[in-house]
Amino acid sequence: MSTSIPVEKIVYHRLDQPPEQAAVIHLAKMLRVCGILLACLLILTVFGAIESRSPPDSSMVFLPARDGNQLDSNDIEERGGPPPHTEHAKMARYLVHKAEWVSMGSLSTVDAIKGYPMVNIIAAADSARGEKSSGTLYFYLTMLDYTAQDLSKDNRLTILLSMDQDLECSKQGIDPMEPTCARIMISGRAVKVVEGSDEYQFGTNAMFSRHPAAKHWLDTHNFFLCKLDIIQIAVLDYYGGPHYVTVEEYMKADPDSTSLTLSPREDPFAPEVRKHSDDERTITVKINKNSPVRHINLEV
Repeated sequence: MSTSIPVEKIVYHRLDQPPEQAAVIHLAKMLRVCGILLACLLILTVFGAIESRSPPDSSMVFLPARDGNQLDSNDIEERGGPPPHTEHAKMARYLVHKAEWVSMGSLSTVDAIKGYPMVNIIAAADSARGEKSSGTLYFYLTMLDYTAQDLSKDNRLTILLSMDQDLECSKQGIDPMEPTCARIMISGRAVKVVEGSDEYQFGTNAMFSRHPAAKHWLDTHNFFLCKLDIIQIAVLDYYGGPHYVTVEEYMKADPDSTSLTLSPREDPFAPEVRKHSDDERTITVKINKNSPVRHINLEV
């Protein structure tokens, strides 16, 4: 005697799994997912450790090397800061010496905007890093760039320098637009420095010191050394409009006399020691909030 079973019943019995077996399979799948997640986490951890040990990015070679005897532009501020706003010539020299780049405006030779003002960021230096200010700005140009193309037709230019180029104003809560955030506008002509001259060597050393990448510019893009032949200097460092400094006043000013060689009494950030009257057993030390002083050692 034979018994017939519907096909759908057979299929049902073949596909339907016991509850215990289904739970085991589900648990296995969850464990597999957890394993994959843990493996990904482990891989990310390993890559993070490798990255932290890897050498610096190749672009870092273009940053100035530092050692204990070198100064950067901010060291001028730390050693005394800018001159008083009433000393306009010194302020101009201070900003020029501190700057490592300028906003340079030229008259465009591009057909669509011919004769319009055009601006560019140009690396510059008035001396080697840590050396005394010369007051003369040196910079490299290349005919591959529109600034040099403009200046080759009309070498008149104006540069703008702001005290906030290293965020000096912003760190003190002063908006860069405020007149108390000093800026200067220097107008003149771009002049190519004669190769092989003493001035050429000085300007080259200044640029290489502050801009090591410049060594590669000469090899690959035919840069040439120029300087700014100054005609007019406008200084805006306080309310009341700009002040105009003659080239003679500018060149005679010595920013190092106030910015880099302050005595402790002249230094506005030097700690001020006050003695109290109770048999001089109490001493108060007053420190400016912007002072670079971070530790005070007391010996009794």
